[in-house]
Amino acid sequence: MAAAIFQGCSKWEEYNTDPYGVTNELLSADFNDVGAYFPTIEQGIYNNTCLWAWEMQTAQNLTADTWCGYMQAPTPFQNNINPSTLFLIRSWVGGMWDLTYRDVMSPIFTSIQSRQEDYPHFYAVAQIMRAVAMIRVSDSYGPVVYSKYGTGSTGASFDTQEEAYNHVFAELESAKAALKAFIQEYPDAKPFEPFDLLLGGDFNRWIRFANSVQLRAAMRIVKVNPSLARQKAEAAVADGVLEDGTVSVSGKGWVHPLSTLGTDWNDCCMNAEMESILLGYNDPRVGKFFKPCSDADAKEAGYSYKGIRMGIEMAVKDIYAGHSAPNFGGDTPGLIMSSAEVWFLRAEGALRGWSGMGGSAKDLYEKGVQTSFDQWGAGDAGAYLQSDNMPAAYVDVKNPANSIPADSPYMNRVSPKWDESASNEIKLQKIITQKWIACYPEGMEAWSEQRRTGYPVLFPVMVNESQGVFKNDDNVKRMTFPESLEWTGQLSEATQKLGGPDSGNTRLWWDTGKGNF
Repeated sequence: MAAAIFQGCSKWEEYNTDPYGVTNELLSADFNDVGAYFPTIEQGIYNNTCLWAWEMQTAQNLTADTWCGYMQAPTPFQNNINPSTLFLIRSWVGGMWDLTYRDVMSPIFTSIQSRQEDYPHFYAVAQIMRAVAMIRVSDSYGPVVYSKYGTGSTGASFDTQEEAYNHVFAELESAKAALKAFIQEYPDAKPFEPFDLLLGGDFNRWIRFANSVQLRAAMRIVKVNPSLARQKAEAAVADGVLEDGTVSVSGKGWVHPLSTLGTDWNDCCMNAEMESILLGYNDPRVGKFFKPCSDADAKEAGYSYKGIRMGIEMAVKDIYAGHSAPNFGGDTPGLIMSSAEVWFLRAEGALRGWSGMGGSAKDLYEKGVQTSFDQWGAGDAGAYLQSDNMPAAYVDVKNPANSIPADSPYMNRVSPKWDESASNEIKLQKIITQKWIACYPEGMEAWSEQRRTGYPVLFPVMVNESQGVFKNDDNVKRMTFPESLEWTGQLSEATQKLGGPDSGNTRLWWDTGKGNF
């Protein structure tokens, strides 16, 4: 992608001219000539570099965060013809692509990659961030401009998704080797600390993060290349993955966009899927995730927390505006990856018979639940892990026609308690359901895993504005390519590498639509 297309949000000039207001005078301190770009890149993973919540809102919150079952807007955007009702507004679904190339790929290419021989340890961090970003973009669209970014007359040549994943693995290996070499030579140095919004400049943690990303990517491709998935997963765990804490964006003026969307704008609420599962499980994390509802009808019916079903008839915002908003302050860190997710990835690996995962599927699953409880300050998970509770029926207190009974085939019928006698499919459903809870609020990852596994089971939409593209019980399988590819004449190449129509119903390479075992 030509760097000039993607402009920054400080003065809307090209990166190599004015990289977010970084002037020559500000580049005099040690490592500032490369380090000053990293806050932009790290916030860019979350599509929140400019701290304009509407960018993240259209790029992720009204798309992946909704489609995965986490959140739902109480607002009938575009006369209720929007991604919630299965109509993909191209200017919205293109945001993930355009913002990531603007805020991650462009500054790495123009300002850091050229200095990799001088600062291989800084470039290694950039490689890890680039891999994280490209997984998100590729899992949204399919083919991406990645391994050949910045080459050719247009600055773009597309990788298929398979090629992109192979390049992710190569970048992570290269990055880990460079960081290990630096640590060996300078074991106590922390040159990246002043610029790092994720891990405090700790290169050892960056290596564990890289391995955790490798484990995530390996599991994603398990249905299409199981031997490579196993190889990369086992190598990642053997080298050391995250076991505690999170990788989250904070500092340097960070403001969590969900605080703005939920509290300030009242444009974001709990999804009915979250309500059904969290309340059915009597999950103590519900109050950590969401604020109590203020809706009089919900409170009269005995609900402290209330969600909104995706894809319903919604005439005006006032109807559902009192439902539960995300419980985030402006300074809440933006989650990119949690160690709980990593424990669940290891649990699935053990379930698949992979070596070196560090325990049985049951033990790793329970470790993942407790780690998530610890992350959210929810106490001891012992009683929860012995619970046979099932997801609860969903009741729409405004329109009973939208309610879902407990015996519906669209209910996610598994409890938190591990059952060693259950089939591998049921065990996987338990693992993924708990991973889905633990990944909140990172809806991009939750959406990808829901497509890969089919879990948790999602409620169908009541209002379908897709013009025949989707059935009511379909989930969106990908975002359509952005308008910017039409402007640059690259849409035909991207679609050719996709191997199918540029439709939200075209499956990605790793999304086979087949069983998990």
